[in-house]
Amino acid sequence: MNPIAFDLTLPAQIISFLLLVWILAKFAWKPLMAMMEKRRLFIQENLAQAEAERKEAERIQREYKEEMRQARQEAQGIIEQAAKTGEQRAAEIVEEARRETEKLKASALADIEREREKAVSEVKAQVAGLSITVAEKLLRARLDLSDQADLVDQFIQEIGDGRPC
Repeated sequence: MNPIAFDLTLPAQIISFLLLVWILAKFAWKPLMAMMEKRRLFIQENLAQAEAERKEAERIQREYKEEMRQARQEAQGIIEQAAKTGEQRAAEIVEEARRETEKLKASALADIEREREKAVSEVKAQVAGLSITVAEKLLRARLDLSDQADLVDQFIQEIGDGRPC
């Protein structure tokens, strides 16, 4: 065996390798690269879609927060309006009660005044009647001065006791 002997297996292996590279480049490389490009585009589209969905989710979240803020403001406004209305109604009720009290007080004072006038009229009538009775007694008795004084004292005593003569 000669160490420099030339064997055809090495050139056959090189030719086979180059032929394999050419066949792969001609038939497999382009479909493989097309599939890799398709996969790259698919991943890129998915990333773009995920980014768009993330932005949409952020927009929806901002809208939700804004709507919640507005709802809280509206609720606060409603509560404040209800409190104001309640205070106004309470003031109206107090004022109405005050007017009703004044009306009842005026009515009671008028009733008291009528009763007082009635009592005064009755007392005047009784005094007039008693005066006539005393005058009749005086005229009938034709008493002297001391008897008249006794009769007037008796009359005053009877009036003080509250019984008619």
